[in-house]
Amino acid sequence: MKTDSNLFARRHFLHVLTGGATAAVTGAAARPRSAAAARPAKSEKKPNIVIFISDDHGILDSGCYGNTIIRTPNIDRLAREGMRFTHAFTPTAMCAPSRSAMYTGLYPHRNGCHRNHSAVFAETKSMPHYLSQLGYQVALAGKTHIKPGEAFPFKYMKQQDVDRFLREVGGSPFCLVVASHQPHAPHQTGGYDPADMQIPPYLVDTPETRHTMAAYYTDVGILDREIGECLDLLRQHEVEENTLFIYASDHGTGFPFAKWTVYDAGLHVPFVARWPGRIEPGAVTDALMSFVDVLPTCIEIAGGAPPQDLDGRSLLPVLLGEKREHSDAVFGAHTTQGIISGSVFPIRAIRTRTHKYIRNLSSEGTFTNVVTNGRERKVPGRESGPAKYWLSWIEKANTDASAAERVKLYQHRPPEELYDLRTDPYEMKNLAGDPAQKELLADLRKRLDEWMKQQGDPLAE
Repeated sequence: MKTDSNLFARRHFLHVLTGGATAAVTGAAARPRSAAAARPAKSEKKPNIVIFISDDHGILDSGCYGNTIIRTPNIDRLAREGMRFTHAFTPTAMCAPSRSAMYTGLYPHRNGCHRNHSAVFAETKSMPHYLSQLGYQVALAGKTHIKPGEAFPFKYMKQQDVDRFLREVGGSPFCLVVASHQPHAPHQTGGYDPADMQIPPYLVDTPETRHTMAAYYTDVGILDREIGECLDLLRQHEVEENTLFIYASDHGTGFPFAKWTVYDAGLHVPFVARWPGRIEPGAVTDALMSFVDVLPTCIEIAGGAPPQDLDGRSLLPVLLGEKREHSDAVFGAHTTQGIISGSVFPIRAIRTRTHKYIRNLSSEGTFTNVVTNGRERKVPGRESGPAKYWLSWIEKANTDASAAERVKLYQHRPPEELYDLRTDPYEMKNLAGDPAQKELLADLRKRLDEWMKQQGDPLAE
């Protein structure tokens, strides 16, 4: 059954972007508690930390974020038992740069990993360096996508080895990153009817798009099951009550206008944190945060003082309900040069609570990636999708003006884009040329310029 795009946009806008309105009347974000009542006493055992990271899971695609079709009982359970963030962002919608930013507390150009499949600077410190000094065993189970090894000295293991790690860790505090490969393409098929898919308005609604979306939903279900299995293991090993559990996706889906872009569909991510006895169950916060805030949060929770030169700041006051606000802006960057042959399309962005300003630094060029190149990964029993649905978009564009506009915009973008996210959460109406936005545009330009210079971005003016 097809869904009217305006009604779909309205419902999602109300549920996700006004999550702070809920926080204003319910949840820990609305009921600040004293530090003495909420923070662990120094004599208490240090808390454990588990960060479960998925691969290409969009914020639209969980029950607790308003999706009424998809089945995500374990993610929804985490939201009921912990805090759901409505304004969490990765600084880049690509695997390696996103993970590197989370583990180092530095935005991509400062840590060196701003291109996918690239590496941070060898001297960069990361989560294992800081937390091991605080007495933690620090491990990563599953997908890595980070380098060089000396910058990320985790104890590495397969995802299925989490049970063994929890047995062997003994009484030592630990920080465990569980990095799933789900729901990254190629996708399994089955489990959902393509006719039931709710296609967001920034995508072109074709049978091929619906087929791929349904297959993607199937893999989200596998992801949710893995999260449930990890939660069960914490309970079995009797460490659940003293463990902060964070679930987040590295970035948005692999569909156009999401991954490989700086639109919200790529940068705006699900982020849920549960910490029994510390985080108020069912809390919702609209505090604006970035992945660079995760490392300083872990350091403070572990009893350390986050270094002042990190780009991120600790979220602990937000988690404990002591503060409602965190940042007034987050930043996004995309660089494809050197990853896909012929693809040079650097993009930078600043995102406030209400607006997004995007600068396309090679707007005269053509944006290309695995979708537009038609590259398929052939895996038995799985459906990749991009080549099929992209070709269906091009075909529909021959007779449908809105489809033609989306196809053109995906590959050819203006020098600047400005969106009012309060009324346009899917970033469909570019206001950069609106005279009424002149002052706002100038302010966001200036702030982005300052950030690019501070980051050592070679494309800073």
